[in-house]
Amino acid sequence: MTEDFRDELHELREQNDREIQALEAATPPRIEREGSDELDVVSVRIGPDGDVRDVRVAHNWRDRVEGEALGDAIRAALVRAQASVVDEFITNVEAADPDRLPPPRPMPMPQDSGEVFGLTGSVSPEEAERIMAEIFGGAEQALAALESSLDAASIHSASSRSRHGEVHVEIDSGGDVSRLDLDPRWLAGAHPANVGRLVGETLRDAQQQMMTGFGAVSDAARETQHRMRRLGDPYTLSRRFGLQR
Repeated sequence: MTEDFRDELHELREQNDREIQALEAATPPRIEREGSDELDVVSVRIGPDGDVRDVRVAHNWRDRVEGEALGDAIRAALVRAQASVVDEFITNVEAADPDRLPPPRPMPMPQDSGEVFGLTGSVSPEEAERIMAEIFGGAEQALAALESSLDAASIHSASSRSRHGEVHVEIDSGGDVSRLDLDPRWLAGAHPANVGRLVGETLRDAQQQMMTGFGAVSDAARETQHRMRRLGDPYTLSRRFGLQR
């Protein structure tokens, strides 16, 4: 590990942390959001994670939209609720001063080889080389596993139907509702409150399927984080094996 390489890696880590802090500061607060369609026929409330909490359909919706258009109105309200987070994030990023990034945070890392690898005493150059190869190899494997799980998640979708088929929802790999169909025969006599309740339940079921599909991504991300922490700071890593004083 040459000194130039250590310097470059150290600067990269610090710059990355500063940019992450800036993004964290620009991220909107995790609160409930609400959105309505253009005609205020439907209102959708979502939780901090984008999960559907409530769907409300106006009592006089039949006087304002055709039955076949109600599904589109629900989708539009949901999109607006979700878009409010994105809009706020973009506004915060645009308002941020790129020349005033926060200082890098100290990264808590183990200070000696014993803490990291369970070793005691001195380490021979051959053993140091083997251990370093193991660390870097493990990190590469973890990153590859994370990439694989992300690829799998990128094509994952979900579909849900209500018990008697009154509502059919499909969510694409990006988490967007690509389809929301309502049985017109049921819709003709259903109370607006029941329409909102059943649509909300079906949407939540589809969203839960999507979250289950992303479980592997979370596991892979945690393993990658663990492996990357073992790499530690490049200067500290060098000192652990007597390569730098």
